[in-house]
Amino acid sequence: MWRKSTFSDQSFDTIVSTLSFCSYKNPLRMLDKVNRWCKPDGVILFMEHGLSSNFMVAVMQKALNPLLYRVYGCHHTRDIIGLVQESRMQIDKVESHWLNMVHLIWAKPTINN
Repeated sequence: MWRKSTFSDQSFDTIVSTLSFCSYKNPLRMLDKVNRWCKPDGVILFMEHGLSSNFMVAVMQKALNPLLYRVYGCHHTRDIIGLVQESRMQIDKVESHWLNMVHLIWAKPTINN
């Protein structure tokens, strides 16, 4: 049986997310939780995929997104870097790979979680 997990604020030194923010119904709410769960001097590491900055790749992603979402619940067109920026986390470093669809993001929580 699946149970909803709750953690106390500032519970973790490091939080790692791999390929999960494409599937959350409300990714900003989840980013807010991650921000709260991380200690002020902690690190938040993301390896996420999203909309490519390559025009032709992005066109294909947008065309396939409705089908891929129905098949396995994954949004291929989310602006992951933009979502992390909108969450107010401090981004220290970003690397984009594989046709600029896969992003490695090193971030820190906001000071006033």
